Amino acid sequence: MPASTHRFAFTMDGRAVDGPADMNVTYVGRINRKLAEADARRRFEEWLSMPSALSRRWASNQIVVR
Repeated sequence: MPASTHRFAFTMDGRAVDGPADMNVTYVGRINRKLAEADARRRFEEWLSMPSALSRRWASNQIVVR
């Protein structure tokens, strides 16, 4: 599988968007898009359950290298 980049972005209400978002996950490397999408959704749910707005702010842009 060739190396690639996949980006997933979510708004606070859980909608996936292409533009500006509240939370972004970018995958770099060899990863299946379907697996990356499921992992990004899981990361969003974890991010949403963080107790403080400050911790969500610091974790709003995640980069995963595989």
